[in-house]
Amino acid sequence: MTAPEGLGYVLDGVSYGLLPLAGVTAAAVAERHAAAIEVQQLTPDPSGEAQARQAAALAGALTWLVDGQPPDAQTLQTLKQDHPLTTSAACLRTDGSADKGDGSLSLGYLLNNRPYGTLLRGAQGHEGLAERAAIYLGLTHARLLGYAAYHVQSDHKFHVRRYDERLIHRGRRQSPSLERLDALVDSLGPAVTFAYVPTLDTDAPHRMALHARALDRLARSEALSRAQAVALRRVHYALKASGPVLF
Repeated sequence: MTAPEGLGYVLDGVSYGLLPLAGVTAAAVAERHAAAIEVQQLTPDPSGEAQARQAAALAGALTWLVDGQPPDAQTLQTLKQDHPLTTSAACLRTDGSADKGDGSLSLGYLLNNRPYGTLLRGAQGHEGLAERAAIYLGLTHARLLGYAAYHVQSDHKFHVRRYDERLIHRGRRQSPSLERLDALVDSLGPAVTFAYVPTLDTDAPHRMALHARALDRLARSEALSRAQAVALRRVHYALKASGPVLF
C-alpha cells in the first residue's frame, strides 16, 4: 500500500511501514525486504491491506511527532488504534543510532514492550542526539495515548543524570533539541522518572533503530551493513513470534 503518509506492506504475516520516498512503491520495498531475509516466494494477499494501511499511517504519525508537530485527529486515531491503553503506567526503553558512514540518525523504543522505530530523515549528528529524540518521541507518544506515569530506561548517562539528578542548568545556552526535551520533562513533572540500564547485544530498542535505517536503505536500493542485515532478520522473526523473545 503506497500513500502520501507512508509505505505499508505485510510480509510473512508481519506488517511494516516506512516513510514515503519519491518513485518507490511499497511492493518494491517488500520484494527487496523478502530477498534480504530469504523469503523465497511472495503471494499477493488483499486481506492484508488494512494492516498495510495502518503500518503506513503509523510511520507517518511517528515522523509527525518526532518533528515536534502538534498531532491532528487522524494522527491520534492512528496511535490509539495501534496501541490500546490497558494500564496507567508506561515503561519506556529507548536507544538511538548514528550511521558511521553518512551520519544519519535513527531511533527505537519499547513502549510497554511494544517496539517502535523510525528514521530521523534529513538529520545528521551523533548518537546522543538520536537518543534524545528517542526519549522525546517515546514520552510524547505515551502521553498522547493517555498514560499517566512514565518510567524511562536508557543507556545514555547524560540524559539519565540530567533528569534523574535534576542537573539542568537553566542559564546555560542549550541546543534546540535539548531545550525541547527539557520542556517536555518539565511538563510531566513527578510523573516521569529515569533510570540507567546498560545496553546488551540483543537490546530491542537498538535493533529497532537499526531496523528503521535498514528499511530506508532497502527503499533506496542501497546495500545493508552487517548490523542492519542482522537487525532486519531478528526483528522480523521476533515480531512474527509475537511474544517476549529477544531481538
